Amino acid sequence: MELRHPLYFIRHGETDWNRARRVQGQTDIPLNDTGREQARRIAARLPQVLPDISGYSFLVSPLARARQTMAPIQRAYNVRDRDLFVEPELREQSFGAFEGKTWADIEEAGIMPDADPEGYFNWQPPQGESYVQLTQRIRNWLSGLDRPAVVVAHGAVSRVLRGIVFELPKREIVQLKVSQNKFYRIQDGGLDWFDARQVEA
Repeated sequence: MELRHPLYFIRHGETDWNRARRVQGQTDIPLNDTGREQARRIAARLPQVLPDISGYSFLVSPLARARQTMAPIQRAYNVRDRDLFVEPELREQSFGAFEGKTWADIEEAGIMPDADPEGYFNWQPPQGESYVQLTQRIRNWLSGLDRPAVVVAHGAVSRVLRGIVFELPKREIVQLKVSQNKFYRIQDGGLDWFDARQVEA
């Protein structure tokens, strides 16, 4: 799927559940101190890469960890809340009954993301959604994106977005890395990563 405009994608900063390798899904967990520091560094790095936001939309998942990551970016660019698009379609994949459990719990249930990534892509947690369903949700959202955008959302959203744009196989999508210290830009058919770890926040 070809994007007509540049898109900058930022994953939210760290939460206590990230640190504990606990499945968050759509459970509304806030950033921890590390996550807030990561957000500040991203907000300091992004204007170095994108100094002019003329024509850009700022879009964010409604979950607290994404909103809290977007907040310092808004301050860096003087983007008011009324000019921010809170987009329900950008919320994280729902893990339903597995939210709050650890990744070890998921593997004990016979779901093996590393050993069987294609099976994991097709797996739908009880009361949750599969990567297949998430992909369709994000594909529908992307089809309506008509301006350059700065987006703050989640790990699985980041993976399927790249999978859609670059037509990646299921196995590869599941195994894509999603850093909380870096962000990426998709533009003119290419993808570039930008590291924020060395930036003064």
